[in-house]
Amino acid sequence: MKFFLLKMKVYGIKCIDKEVVLNFYNKTLQEKLEISKSHVKAIYGTNGAGKTGIIYAVDIYRKLMLQQDYITLGNSFSNNLFLNLINQKTHKFEIEMTFALIDKKDTLKTVFTHKVVIEEDNGKFSLSEEKLIENSIKNVDLEKEIIFHVKKGEIELITNACPDKETVKNLTMNLLQKQSFVNILFHNFFKNKNFKIDDKFNFAIIATQVFSANLTVVLQDSDTNYIDFDAISSQYEWLGQIKDNIKDDATFYQLLTQKRITMNNTEKVYKNEFEEYKKDIEALCSFIKVFKNDLVNIEIKTEDNGDVYECDNIMVYEDGKRINKKYESTGIKKIIQLYSALCDIEHDKIVFIDEFDANIHDVLLVKLIQYIVEYASGQFVFTTHNLAPMDVLQKYKHSIDFLSVDSKLVPWVKNGNRKAAFQYSKGLIEYSPFNLEPFNFLGVFGE
Repeated sequence: MKFFLLKMKVYGIKCIDKEVVLNFYNKTLQEKLEISKSHVKAIYGTNGAGKTGIIYAVDIYRKLMLQQDYITLGNSFSNNLFLNLINQKTHKFEIEMTFALIDKKDTLKTVFTHKVVIEEDNGKFSLSEEKLIENSIKNVDLEKEIIFHVKKGEIELITNACPDKETVKNLTMNLLQKQSFVNILFHNFFKNKNFKIDDKFNFAIIATQVFSANLTVVLQDSDTNYIDFDAISSQYEWLGQIKDNIKDDATFYQLLTQKRITMNNTEKVYKNEFEEYKKDIEALCSFIKVFKNDLVNIEIKTEDNGDVYECDNIMVYEDGKRINKKYESTGIKKIIQLYSALCDIEHDKIVFIDEFDANIHDVLLVKLIQYIVEYASGQFVFTTHNLAPMDVLQKYKHSIDFLSVDSKLVPWVKNGNRKAAFQYSKGLIEYSPFNLEPFNFLGVFGE
């Protein structure tokens, strides 16, 4: 069984102050979904249109579903995070995911729509609404049954398919404004053996939770405006080791103030997982060789540290060069960063990548997209400014969306021999005119 995202609605994230609807399939569904014709989507838009906001919306949804303490009332970290992401006009963030469950032969089994709303209340943020609906398998927009509906921390409705509503209410009491209803019940399925509900309700909850686990999100480093405590802890430990090796405190602090201490970028790998890690590095090496055919091997330099190995990856080239991965070019680093996400597409996951074209050569970018379109079985959504992918995607349905600065989204519709890239660059896409000429820059850089 795998998942396919049919429709996504986003509202109130970053600069998006109107509902944006992304369709990945026609609203009329067939028994056998032709997902190979609509499993890749590129989102275009000018700077500041809200493309990154869409990817952030998926990131929030995924973390809300997978982390039990993602929203904690009174938590300054959560409040600060949402304060910078949720639109300052709406003070409310909504995301609605409509997804299908299909078997290995792409036969449609069922469709669910899951909606969550995060809202500001007196300077704090809470989960104000959550709703799960089973849709008609004939038409994605038709409601078949409400599985549950939660509002303002109270259960408004639970399907009659749930025989033990009192147990559900007790499990979720006083939690529903800071934790997902689905998340709470999902974890109790495994913690409490006496917690029994009928198969239909059980299936809907588990399917929604597993769907969220099948989402992969890759944001640009410059956009991830939060503190990575694991990374800070690792660097703090590294600084301590350097200080211990330098007897003269003055020398250590001089290096520190001059920012001349190299960061520790080793990967911690548990010893019982090391063999699997070696296979992953071999596969990564094969992937990079497609772009850099002079790469011979990636050596793993290990240092024993209790239950784990501290691993450094050394890139070995034909001319004898040996370069630590952390000193590689920006382009190679980007390829390494994307590798695991691309593997997820290969393994039927739904992958969202912001600015997929950043630091990747145009030709290589197009070849990667062609591969995903023709061979990968998962679903891929990416934002980009590069027009080259349009020539690959324009012949497929639901493959290109244009987002305007006022949150209006226009899907590309094939029209004769018209080229999407030409239409877009000439300002002929509705709500996306490029009323810009070279003389518009006169005077903006000084005299």
